[in-house]
Amino acid sequence: MKVDLINLTKKFMGITAVSSINLDIKDGEFVAFLGPSGCGKTTTLLMISGIYKPTAGDILFNGNRVNHFPPKDRDIGMVFQSYALYPHMTVYQNLVFSLMLKRRPKDEMKAEAKRVADIMGIGSLLNRKPGQLSGGQQQRVALGRALIKQPKLLLFDEPLSNLDARLRISMRSEIKKLQNNLGITSIYVTHDQIEAMTMADRIAVIKDGILQAYTIPEELHDKPKTLFIAEFIGNPPMNLFEVKLISENGSLYADLGKGVKVGIPKTRTPKDTQSGIIKMGIRPQDLHANRDKGIKTIIELVEPMGRDDLIVCKLGDKDIHFLTDPGLKLKAGDRINISPDMEKSQFFEIETGKSLLWA
Repeated sequence: MKVDLINLTKKFMGITAVSSINLDIKDGEFVAFLGPSGCGKTTTLLMISGIYKPTAGDILFNGNRVNHFPPKDRDIGMVFQSYALYPHMTVYQNLVFSLMLKRRPKDEMKAEAKRVADIMGIGSLLNRKPGQLSGGQQQRVALGRALIKQPKLLLFDEPLSNLDARLRISMRSEIKKLQNNLGITSIYVTHDQIEAMTMADRIAVIKDGILQAYTIPEELHDKPKTLFIAEFIGNPPMNLFEVKLISENGSLYADLGKGVKVGIPKTRTPKDTQSGIIKMGIRPQDLHANRDKGIKTIIELVEPMGRDDLIVCKLGDKDIHFLTDPGLKLKAGDRINISPDMEKSQFFEIETGKSLLWA
């Protein structure tokens, strides 16, 4: 199913929760709505589902306006954060509940329950009740219940939030493989950037009800169009500095203060600004430690992360984070030099937050 959102807006008592969002979701595509709590991503999902009615704008399914269709007539399946299973029913009864409401024959319900249970790997659990299941098993039942209707659109509202970290990883891959195999158009709401980056074909980043970007994961990470995206995408977060642009002998430099300046390559030349004061961003993996040259600093903290050590040091009153090989055995108090890979630098207007490279 192809989904189009046209100037979609939702207000609650005069407060705008979602503001004029425009999105096109292709048939069979997996799209994530990503943003912090309260940004409007779930509100947008609930309008698509029919639970909320838009204040303005249109929702199109395969080119047909569905604004006033109730949820039962939208051919959708929904999976919630809370699973929303009926505790007094068995897994089998939970799976076939929507078919019971449609008064489908018992043989058909049994066949459909077996088909979906085999897909989800819960065939041996059909006689259990939700209270006898683990979190991961409950999530599979909730997903199976959505799939048994054979919907044309699957909607996920932070479905993995209640699972532990290890189970989240396995369920991410299971959901993505299932979606690929079935080819069902899917919209996935999450505040977890790792979920969005690893699962989605395209990501809609939302802040304060406003769409910030809608693109593939790599573009969000490597070419952030706003300061918000640069800060929100990436773990550990991007280092940000307020710098002054200086031109000397035909070359452009970023002055970080305290007598520190770094050259800006021509491939990274920011657009002209009136003040010359801008934000510069460098991701921790693009800062490199050495003992001979670079910006002089002292290590304040070392956080072992397994494959890498996260190093925290200071430049003036500004914390700097970068990643190093644990084999270097750096420790707090060590003097170190750091060199930014300026071919990976990002630049933003301070007032608007817009990128001076990609916007």
